Amino acid sequence: MAALFSLASPSIDLSIDRVSLKEAMADNGIILSALETHVDTDFNIGEVMQPTSSSAAPSAADSVTSASASAVSGGDVGALGTEEAASSVPSEVNNSVPKIVCAGKGGALYLPAIFSKVMELSGKENPNVVYIGTASFDADKNFNRHGNEFTMRGCLVERLDVSEPDTVPPHEEMRRLVVDWADVVVCSGGNTLHSLLRWKDVGLDLLLKEAAEKGTVLCGGSAGAGCWFHSMHSDSMRPDNTKHADVAKSELDDDELEDWEFVKISGLGLVPGPDIMAVPHFDRTGTNDMSRSDHAEQVLLETENETPGAIAFGIDNNAAFVVTGDSAMVVSGDGEATCHVVVADEETGETSTAPLVPQDEPIPIEELMLANTPATAEHLDTLGDHVETNFSIAEDLLEPPTTTTDSATEDASALNSHGGSSQENEQVSNLKIVAAGRMKTLQLPPVFEKVIELSGKEQPKIVYIGTASFDRTDKYNLCTKAFRELECEIERLDVSETDTVPTYEEMRRLVVDWAEVIICSGGNTLHALLCWKETGLDLLLKEAAEKGTVLCGGSAGAGCWFSSIHSDSLRPDNVKNSESVKNELDEDELTDWEYVKISGLGIIPAMAVPHYDMTGTNDVSRSENAEQMMEEEQDGVPAFGIDENAALVIEGDMASAVSGDGKATCHVVVTDEETGETTTETMTPGGKPQNIHEVMDVQTE
Repeated sequence: MAALFSLASPSIDLSIDRVSLKEAMADNGIILSALETHVDTDFNIGEVMQPTSSSAAPSAADSVTSASASAVSGGDVGALGTEEAASSVPSEVNNSVPKIVCAGKGGALYLPAIFSKVMELSGKENPNVVYIGTASFDADKNFNRHGNEFTMRGCLVERLDVSEPDTVPPHEEMRRLVVDWADVVVCSGGNTLHSLLRWKDVGLDLLLKEAAEKGTVLCGGSAGAGCWFHSMHSDSMRPDNTKHADVAKSELDDDELEDWEFVKISGLGLVPGPDIMAVPHFDRTGTNDMSRSDHAEQVLLETENETPGAIAFGIDNNAAFVVTGDSAMVVSGDGEATCHVVVADEETGETSTAPLVPQDEPIPIEELMLANTPATAEHLDTLGDHVETNFSIAEDLLEPPTTTTDSATEDASALNSHGGSSQENEQVSNLKIVAAGRMKTLQLPPVFEKVIELSGKEQPKIVYIGTASFDRTDKYNLCTKAFRELECEIERLDVSETDTVPTYEEMRRLVVDWAEVIICSGGNTLHALLCWKETGLDLLLKEAAEKGTVLCGGSAGAGCWFSSIHSDSLRPDNVKNSESVKNELDEDELTDWEYVKISGLGIIPAMAVPHYDMTGTNDVSRSENAEQMMEEEQDGVPAFGIDENAALVIEGDMASAVSGDGKATCHVVVTDEETGETTTETMTPGGKPQNIHEVMDVQTE
């Protein structure tokens, strides 16, 4: 390896102000020619590294897993300013390793949302920072730019130059800086292949691995992002991606500057997972007029035979892929940029790309890799055929009160006075449901507090069922965040895929015997109900309801408790791989769908209309469409419309509305028997609970 760099004689000072243009161009050519022979060099040193994770989000592949209650949350980092970002340090340090922040370009690392994540992961208000500028040939201007971003926030910054043999410090000094001293290691953008060769030559690659295992935050943009992956889509052969870039740009004509190709090169392999190729600048086109994303797709197709199942993570310029242990999350630096999962199909010769939604918390990398993969349940191919399927198994839990004779009433009173109760009274008194307009509403304090209150416990035991959202961990994070912050013990029950369904005995233990609160996610209600019916989970949920377990959820997780639901289950992107579907279908295809009325479990004898105050992607108002359904069917079944930020609360046979934002509420919609028209009465949030049957008997005057 030393021979490669001995070609650029260390006895000559190659700075532009002391070297002729001819010498500089010759040096550029020597570097590029030498690099070309190393495109296939293997730099991977992370294969034996074992990631550890303290993430609260368990893998969806686990049938039932315990969730830690002490997860570190990214929060709304996009709203942080520079000063806030610098001081945004968690009260508890995330102990997952490795910790890597991979930005699409070097400058994106210092966008507040991304920079705050670097500081957060360091666990320090003023972390020690080592800057490694090998990819930019240790240029002073690059060090000044990166170093100033940290020093202005009170950090100590040390510079480690190894681009030239005569600047390499002793191995002991490199170890002291990288392994013993640094809290954060920042690597510049530039020529990735050059940096990887130099690190391998001087042993810095192994020190970086040690730092990763210790928990040091590794970060960078462009080359400083891709180097941590198993492989990287690189512009290392670009004519001006050399030490004397300015000279190349001034001496070469346009044709020469544009005459180059992207290459796939090896990386250090510190990001957990199989052959994952990083594609920084994913949303940009190179100076060779080639789209980064298009070329990366082509590379995946060409290498599919060699590495079946290989994927790429594309990172937009102003986004970052943040790794913590075996999990990762996307952070957008500007509110629009994101990361993408790209997979190739050798049989079809096509690729599929799924733009990832930026998250507040990490999810397993293995799950992110499946973002393009549809769910496998057989019923999904014919979901429309199940619109008429009857899922009702709990109509008897909230039957209207019946008229009784005086003697019967006296007998019931006598029974109650002796400690007994009728089955109906027992069932009604135990029923506890919190049905929110959307998933996120469960995290709003007034709604969240009502769930806790109904449980009768300060830290209730919770079972989370994410079937409607296809057991995706990002939805788990969304639905359980407030409960994890309260340090509730949470068990996750995954039944969306047949290979994750636990035994019936285990489901009973969790749902009937253990849970004090059951949270059901939003998503595809019809899919969830079919899975519950197939596995017998529906009957266990009925038992839990009879026992007095709090049943709650938002959207699909609200409507499932009713006799029927106004549903968007047939929406084209209401699927597991929704991001991929949205990326593949055009606007007309995504908006060409209709609401359907489907059966629910039947606990509440009414139709649920979640998202009542919203309009669907089909440009149809939820409330207006629900009213139209009721007027057409004339079945006399009332409806509860639940605004997005509100929740309908059922306790026994009493109903009330809770507003999560002080404005949203619930609505009772009934059909007039004489005119066939609907009338709507708005419930007063925070008002006195009313008998649910009386509420549903509202009629037009």
